[in-house]
Amino acid sequence: MALLVRLRSKWDEWIGNSEIDTRATGLESLAVDQVAADGMEMTRAGRRFIWGPTNGVTGQAPATALPTTTAQWVLWNGDPYDSYVIDQLGVLLVSGTAAVGTVLLAALVQQPAVVGAQATGMQVTSASNGDHTSKALFKANVTLTQPVTPNWWPAAALYNVSSTAVFTVGCENRDLRGRLIVPPGQGLALSVLSSGAGTTPLFAPYGMHHEVKLDLE
Repeated sequence: MALLVRLRSKWDEWIGNSEIDTRATGLESLAVDQVAADGMEMTRAGRRFIWGPTNGVTGQAPATALPTTTAQWVLWNGDPYDSYVIDQLGVLLVSGTAAVGTVLLAALVQQPAVVGAQATGMQVTSASNGDHTSKALFKANVTLTQPVTPNWWPAAALYNVSSTAVFTVGCENRDLRGRLIVPPGQGLALSVLSSGAGTTPLFAPYGMHHEVKLDLE
């Protein structure tokens, strides 16, 4: 098997398909890079993006009951070809004092299409300062129309065991790593659910995703 892999690689090189030899292990399985950091290749290729609020952002007050068809924020995929593979998702307290517990709810939505300018104070930038420009667009206070009943999923949560609200500054999920995908022409609705009213808390989303063409079966 290892010999066949080497021969195929040489054949590809001869006909101009590749200049890189495929490397197999002693057990005849494809060798895996154990040195490169997790996620490095997508970042190096300019396909990973980070997003979040700036000082001028207009935060959104948390809900105290489960949402129905109103999203505090929508991350819209305006690319006609690339899917947004979510790696990290969170929400940050930008002003006020939050209540003790915070949950970030997320739902995949198809309508309404979000167009126009980026929401005030939100920015999306390349994680490597690459040439590729993301078409990701944020909008606040969006009334959802499709699906009629969004499936609000608890994407991130924080409960402060010290019961001290001052330490509740947000919540995040750094372990999504591709388990949530926003297809082209669709959006990711976000809503913050709080255990109480707090003292005029306002939240804004942040996160990380990479953009690739996928066969979504």
